Amino acid sequence: MRTLPFVVGALACATVARAQGNLSVQGFGFPQGQLSTRALGTAGALGEIDPASPRNPAAISLFGGTTLVFQIEPEYRRVTTGSKTDLTTTNRYPLILAAIPIRSRGMFSVSASTLLDRTWETTVADTETIAGEPQAGTTTQQVLGSISDLRFAGAYAPATWLSVGMGLHFMSGSNDITVERRFEDSTRFGAFADTTILGFSGAAMSFGAQFIAGKVATLGVSYRIGGSLKESHGDTTIGKATVPDRFGVSLAYVGIQGTTIAAHTAYDKWSSLQPLGNDTVTARNAWDSSVGADIAGPRFSNHVLMLRTGFRWRTLPYDAIGQQVRESSASFGVGTPFANGRVQFDLAAVRAWRSADINISEHAWTFSIGLTAHP
Repeated sequence: MRTLPFVVGALACATVARAQGNLSVQGFGFPQGQLSTRALGTAGALGEIDPASPRNPAAISLFGGTTLVFQIEPEYRRVTTGSKTDLTTTNRYPLILAAIPIRSRGMFSVSASTLLDRTWETTVADTETIAGEPQAGTTTQQVLGSISDLRFAGAYAPATWLSVGMGLHFMSGSNDITVERRFEDSTRFGAFADTTILGFSGAAMSFGAQFIAGKVATLGVSYRIGGSLKESHGDTTIGKATVPDRFGVSLAYVGIQGTTIAAHTAYDKWSSLQPLGNDTVTARNAWDSSVGADIAGPRFSNHVLMLRTGFRWRTLPYDAIGQQVRESSASFGVGTPFANGRVQFDLAAVRAWRSADINISEHAWTFSIGLTAHP
């Protein structure tokens, strides 16, 4: 029973590149990075020291008070194969977070973020021989799905220069895989479709620390330890794996007033998902590195406009026709408070270039809009 769903999934993944699909949603899905809009504006360089990014649980101590965060991220992709081009749009809601203080030195937060997004659709025109006669038609392959990360995190600051934190993660999600066949001669041959729904559930723990060296530097370090991840088809368990371990570190220089210059690197052990795959659906370990800056810009009335930029280099955790996919991106962002400082508005734009050692390339614009409220 385990092989049938993944034959369908593998077929979809293997065909998507030939059919003008996407390089970014092969394998088990696209890792958005679990970054807030502010951190995304710096290309992820602030990832381990940004309280709104659900990576380092120790960083939530920087909220200081009750906080609500909401984020939306549409992405516009352009896939090129030779002289052919395909345009697609994906709307995502990758992050929602709430945090409350616990006495004077503690902070607690609940967040829901996207670990992997696997939503795409592609249509192939082909010919099938039936009773010795070639019959033209189309095959549409569609996957609607994602794996979400529900995190409960707590942080404690025993000193002004140190905070530590721990998080409990509950992973859940599903993949709805549909293959539909239609013939041009609809009077003789009817359309048919096959749908497989796969469910995922798992758990993990994360630990983090944040060190503040006065007004000079900030260091954030986090580590996620993966627990079991179960794949199911209906009420039947069809596969077991482990939530990927993850290590990340961000180092920031804050010696210039109003400016943060940071570097970040992270390692994800995506190969832990391989027991759920096969020879076609692979999972590779991946590095994710970036540099970026958050700079105080011009003032409007009593509000400071923060200007952000950064560059990011990473490998994605899957293959496209046997070749690993690489991504480079440049980020730009702005942010400003309003409502007497009780609401922060952030906007980021990311230009990404994705490629593999095949005759396919992908360019994408991602726009992230984030609102942070302090009720």
